[in-house]
Amino acid sequence: MKEAKQIIALKETETAFLSYFNQQNYRLVDFSVIERLDWQQLNHEDLQQMGERRFWQHNRQIYALRNDFTDQLLRYYTMYPTDAEKVAYTGLIIRHNDTATQVGIEHYHPTLTNVQHSLQLFIDFIMTKLNDQVNFVVLGHYQLLDALLAKELQTHKVLAMIEERNLSGLAQHLSSSHPLIQLLQQNTITQLNQLDHYISSEHAAFQELKVWQQWLLAQGYSDIHLDLTAQPPRSYYKGLFIQCHLTHSDRILTGGYYKGAIEGFGLGLTL
Repeated sequence: MKEAKQIIALKETETAFLSYFNQQNYRLVDFSVIERLDWQQLNHEDLQQMGERRFWQHNRQIYALRNDFTDQLLRYYTMYPTDAEKVAYTGLIIRHNDTATQVGIEHYHPTLTNVQHSLQLFIDFIMTKLNDQVNFVVLGHYQLLDALLAKELQTHKVLAMIEERNLSGLAQHLSSSHPLIQLLQQNTITQLNQLDHYISSEHAAFQELKVWQQWLLAQGYSDIHLDLTAQPPRSYYKGLFIQCHLTHSDRILTGGYYKGAIEGFGLGLTL
């Protein structure tokens, strides 16, 4: 059980986050932690997520506890379109019966400039309100794997081995000289600079990663790693993702581009 000081500090952080982004002209949103779901509208991915969610039925209606803010907002704004271009939120998420408080922002119809500006604002909040800073950054792109590995080779087994960094298993299914294995054998901090040896520098994912690398370097973040192994949590995550690991805690500021019924870029931090 949290002590009084911890409870107060957590609530003060949530309030400070909302106040901060309200001043930056983000629309504040507050959705119920209980979602009402329509089984007929849930897709295969929604059903797969039900394994980590607490849900129940009442009067022929299905209810579930929120497990992801981006998903909840995307579902809501698909049904009820909004004119808001950027929103900020705080609240509980519940996964596998564990609860956590998350603060975050969503940028709809994002541009590179406004997403990078939002990231810098979020980092500024972390520095001024949480007395922490970014230690190192991980970049990735969910279209990068398609440039390195033919679609017919992207079986469930191979993808699992990539996520596990099982190089010996991958060598048996591919070959030890395969570009993917050659890259995975290198240190993650050097992979981004070696990427153009294995894919065309004209590839959209490569160009986007390099733009972000140069921007991060210009902001003073030199410890930048590439993640080739991450799998998209939902099919609508189609582009770049970023993880900013903090110095004085195990917190990670995570963000990613998605394009489904709505196009957006989300950034979130679990407190």
